[in-house]
Amino acid sequence: MIQLLERIRSDRAAAGEVLPPRAARLLEFSRVTDQMARHCRNARAAESLRARRPFTDSAAIAFRHTLADELRAEGQQNNWPPLMNLDDGLALLEMPAPVRYEGSDLVHLASVAEQLDALRDHFLARRERCPVWGEAAVQMATFQGVSAAIRRALDPDGYIVDGASALLARLRRSVAGQERAVRQEVNAAMSRARGQGWTTGEEVTLRGDRFCIPLRSGQRQRVDGIVHDRSSTGATLFVEPAGVVRLSNQLTETRLEIAAEEARILFELNRAVEQARAALQEAAQVMLQVDEVRAHLLWSLEVGGQRPQLQAAGGLRVSGGRHPLLMEALGDGDLRKGRTRVVPLELEIPARSRALVISGPNAGGKSVALKTVGVFCLLAQCGWDVPGRQDTRLPLITRLLVDLGDDQSIAQALSSFSAHLGNLAAFLREAGPSTLVLCDEIGSGTDPHEGTALAFSVLERLVEQGAQVLASTHFGILKAAVHDHPRMANAAMDYDEEGLKPLYTFRVGDPGTSHAFDIAERMGLPTELLRRAREMAGEERVQIEQLLSDLDRRAGEVARQQHELQLALDGNRARKQELDTRLKELDKERRRSLEGARREADQLLKEGRRAIEAAVREIKNEQAGKRVVKAAHNRLRQVDGKLRRRLAPEDEIPPEARTVELKVGMRVRIPHLNLLGRLSEVRGNKVVAQAEGLRLSLGREAVIPLSEDGRQLEAPQQEISQREARPPDASSAREKPAPAVGGWAWQGDAPQVGHELDLRGETGADGWERLDRMIDRAIPSGLEVITVIHGFGTGRLRDYLYERLKRDSRVADFGEAGQGRGGAGATRIILKG
Repeated sequence: MIQLLERIRSDRAAAGEVLPPRAARLLEFSRVTDQMARHCRNARAAESLRARRPFTDSAAIAFRHTLADELRAEGQQNNWPPLMNLDDGLALLEMPAPVRYEGSDLVHLASVAEQLDALRDHFLARRERCPVWGEAAVQMATFQGVSAAIRRALDPDGYIVDGASALLARLRRSVAGQERAVRQEVNAAMSRARGQGWTTGEEVTLRGDRFCIPLRSGQRQRVDGIVHDRSSTGATLFVEPAGVVRLSNQLTETRLEIAAEEARILFELNRAVEQARAALQEAAQVMLQVDEVRAHLLWSLEVGGQRPQLQAAGGLRVSGGRHPLLMEALGDGDLRKGRTRVVPLELEIPARSRALVISGPNAGGKSVALKTVGVFCLLAQCGWDVPGRQDTRLPLITRLLVDLGDDQSIAQALSSFSAHLGNLAAFLREAGPSTLVLCDEIGSGTDPHEGTALAFSVLERLVEQGAQVLASTHFGILKAAVHDHPRMANAAMDYDEEGLKPLYTFRVGDPGTSHAFDIAERMGLPTELLRRAREMAGEERVQIEQLLSDLDRRAGEVARQQHELQLALDGNRARKQELDTRLKELDKERRRSLEGARREADQLLKEGRRAIEAAVREIKNEQAGKRVVKAAHNRLRQVDGKLRRRLAPEDEIPPEARTVELKVGMRVRIPHLNLLGRLSEVRGNKVVAQAEGLRLSLGREAVIPLSEDGRQLEAPQQEISQREARPPDASSAREKPAPAVGGWAWQGDAPQVGHELDLRGETGADGWERLDRMIDRAIPSGLEVITVIHGFGTGRLRDYLYERLKRDSRVADFGEAGQGRGGAGATRIILKG
């Protein structure tokens, strides 16, 4: 027994009755499984998929996840396991014994055996990546002997070939020679009889499998032989000549031997198949399981499926959920197309709540939300993905109770309300801690006040019994009662008051309004009628509805603001991550530079020692003449200058900048981070700077003070006069360049920079890094305008660069390069002067 199959059978037998038949019908779950089943190659795999029941054991669900994950990895590499349609093959293998397969049946079974061997080999070669399927492959039998024997003995049409056995080959060669001898003998007899005028025809004829000549009835005695037939008129007798009889008898005997040998060969092939029949059926079941899992994965790709989190302790959150049947309807049968047209559902029962009551406009999506939750729970407990995001969280339930739509029964004389109450009564009997209840329009169908009281009482009892409940309502009093209950929460389907139409978006925490009058107006009811209806509804009720509508609008504004804040927070996190990455890269680069500097310093020190030793030797040899001593000093000074230049740090803070008094609010440049910011705190030798949304604690020496126009600040003249009065040495005699615009200064000559940069093919971060360096070099070079070519493409690179340029203090203005300069595919940047 293959353990994988045994585990699957055991899990199926242990699956609980999570979904009553009526609930399955109301949720239309069979239509969802039909979507998956379309991807099956085998009818039996499709049937098994449709028949799967939700598991209540988390281990059984995890096992299905493992099977799917191993095949998912293969599918992502477009390396699906080999499959074939096994329907006909399994029908042959399941025929009751004893069975005798014809040649064509055996050829088909050979194809089945070969494909099962191919499946086995596929998983054996991938045991590390697919350990569960690989172990099943180890336990599968190999059918190479059976298929090879059939292929040797039969041609593709199922006929036995000459090479099936040596005896058959010899007998068939013998038959060919005997047939030639028979034809020669009968043709000779025919020629003689025709020459004598004894025949009524011109050709030899066959009677049965015997060759005969047509003789006139009056000439019977002319030819010795056996009469096999006569014509309807009696004028012609069909006679097998005596010389042919002996040869025909030999031919018949040989043919009988051939038939016996062919029967023996078919018997041997049937016996081989019979011996492998059970193993073939078992291996075929493995292929059916592969087909079933593959169908689920292909469906998941269509609907954008992800694996949800299942929690035994409860908790329910649908994140980005889309109902698969709604996708099919809006996509005209194309799930991928429909996925883009469905408004995703964001629904969550708050942590301390057990019941969520949804209100909102008619046709606003309340029922779809309930059905989506139900279908998601069933999909998850079948071990399948759900059409939502990975942070979808669902409870592991043992019972799903559903009351959706009109369940009026004429046969049982039940009204809609009576049927509804009957369902609620059943829910109260069956609900427990692992139960999920979905109830549409709870308490409806009767007087609103009585219906509200009944609905709240049922909700309260279900919560007390530990069930989780999702219900929809239009009752205003029920919304208020739910608001005051510590274990219940309201939720609303949003409505566009300007466009007078539902938005199909979901909001937890606030009740919604029915917008009955607005919807009636949109559907074309007369204005005078609606005015009269509002009057009859009463001013107080209209005011309450208006208040709820205002709350809806304000809640929407708050939600939008929260969304914008979240986007800003995400942006800050991304920038912080980018800066952290840059700091790590800078640290690595600094370490590499220091290591290189150490090696270079060692080399320079060696050169210095050699120069000193040479100078000493020269002084001794020349007896310290003035010219020699001066030359030695010059050589040592050259070595010293070379060493100073090599070891001078590139981002060293200029001495004149260190003496400037730092103040809160002052602009600063942070060279080692390549950032501009402002000081928010100054504490002795420590400062705090705000730069690009970050709060940086730095040493005093890590920042360069800047003026508001970005120029580097220097100490007053009197503070540095003494330093300037010192005699220049080799390293300080060089003239310093003027500070660069935007707070950047270069040691030595400014680099030569082109006015154009091609970033096509770059990512946003890499492209900005190159542009950032170009701006650094362009400013001290005196360039005022540079052009960046980013191409058209998806626009992501351009948007990324624009976002960074907006915040860059070195940039005065930027925009499209214009006609003849690249248009929208290039950006012209004007730098600050």
